[in-house]
Amino acid sequence: MSISTTRELFSHELADAMSAEQQVLKMLPELQKEALHRELKQALKDHEGETRQHVKNLQAVFKQLGESPEETTCFGMKGLADEHKALHEEKPSPEMLEMANVTGAIKTEHYEMVMYTDLVQMAKDLGEPECAQLLQENLDQEKAMAKRVDALSKTIAKEAKSREKELVGARNGRRA
Repeated sequence: MSISTTRELFSHELADAMSAEQQVLKMLPELQKEALHRELKQALKDHEGETRQHVKNLQAVFKQLGESPEETTCFGMKGLADEHKALHEEKPSPEMLEMANVTGAIKTEHYEMVMYTDLVQMAKDLGEPECAQLLQENLDQEKAMAKRVDALSKTIAKEAKSREKELVGARNGRRA
């Protein structure tokens, strides 16, 4: 498809967002299984439901525009998924895998926030306020998840550091 108008670019970027959300939906169950912390597991489960709504909102935007999403792959999200797969090859401990997964979740949320910020603005510029509202709902949920995961990241990192001190102390014959 040739992109020569703002509306064509908007449609392309919407299709890219649809691909991104579908890739996230495929990753979330595995991340939930790998989560050790109950709060992280719950956050990922909650976000799976939100992500399903994001897809529905994107479908509604396409319907509003009278279009169907083109088949495309969001290579930005694919790169984040590939990072997760590559990490497994390093055989991290469950705790380190969880910490890396939280970092990956933060990266993903920030990627999606940038994506939706742009889409909201494009919808407004194109005179599509209903589309802008649906996309803003997705953006707001991504921002909330980023904040939630960031807070969990700090907790998980603090607990991991504490466990490491205990292990070092035990190896040296004393308590940390």
